[in-house]
Amino acid sequence: MDKDKMKKVGVHLATYAGGAMIAGLVYIGDKLGIFKAMAGEGEMTLAEVTAKTGLNERYVLEWLKAMLAAELVEQEPGTQTYRLCEEAAAYLADEEGRFFLAGMFQLAVPSIMLIDRLMESFRHGGGIRYDELGDEIVQSMDRLHKGPFVHLLAQSWLPQVPGLKERLEAGMRILDVGCGLGRSTLTVATHFPNSTVVGLEPDAFSCEGARKLSADAGIGNTEYLELPIQELPEGETFDLVLALDCIHDMVDPIGGLKAIRGALSEDGIFFWQEPIGSHDPLENQNPSGKMRQAISIYHCMTVSLAHGGAGLGTLIGEKGARELADQAGFSHFEKLPIKDPGQQFFRLHR
Repeated sequence: MDKDKMKKVGVHLATYAGGAMIAGLVYIGDKLGIFKAMAGEGEMTLAEVTAKTGLNERYVLEWLKAMLAAELVEQEPGTQTYRLCEEAAAYLADEEGRFFLAGMFQLAVPSIMLIDRLMESFRHGGGIRYDELGDEIVQSMDRLHKGPFVHLLAQSWLPQVPGLKERLEAGMRILDVGCGLGRSTLTVATHFPNSTVVGLEPDAFSCEGARKLSADAGIGNTEYLELPIQELPEGETFDLVLALDCIHDMVDPIGGLKAIRGALSEDGIFFWQEPIGSHDPLENQNPSGKMRQAISIYHCMTVSLAHGGAGLGTLIGEKGARELADQAGFSHFEKLPIKDPGQQFFRLHR
């Protein structure tokens, strides 16, 4: 055996095992409010962290040691104080901020708990339906997408489509496919009050949460339909259709895209977002690609296969999106020059 390859594989395995353990502790820090308790406080003693969180001192100490080793909490050499730096707080404590990522760990840990169910699918096929994943995973998806949707969707992403901002300000009829808990629907409706936004979501729990989100915000130019895109009432047309990180999840993605094409007005725009990554797994050997390639089994692929669907998986890449669009009959497909570290965007016309 090649000694260098042995070392490389060993380092990978140690990294992944350690990452799984750290992920669980980040989940605990998020769920128990430790990160939020430390955010903005500067140097804190163990007693101060314990007092502010009301948690057991011995467990908090060991958790802090693990966070120091993971380089998520800082400590000056020779001191017994701990600090959550501003940058880490942006990712782990600022729920309303652009960079908040703790939702990723709320997705990861409950997903790992589904392993017994997944192994049954490995043995016998099928999968786990979305409504079987559990409310916490549904909520985690909202927390994960909240930052980009609230801070970028209406302010940066959509305005980069030539002429679209002006049309949105004048008033458009918009369909938000797979809207989840309605964060994207609400954001677009809030920023463009002359437009009407219809959120489409087949999951009952999510649809109910989306209606509540709009009601709590006092936004009246939204509507939510609890059904898949293929069941959209005949004759319904829209000037803009959004499909944000959902086409690859669909049971019948080509059928879904055909339905979207049919729902577009004559000069309508289809704005399609997919995670950055490639259809070729050899091109996904980077931190983001590895993570998304793994998520596919826990979420995207299994949800589709649970209904006997296509099971495309999370990463279809630009090549996969183009192939689907061609099969669905779209006349125009364009990758938009929107710069984003995690997402890629396409504009399509009938």
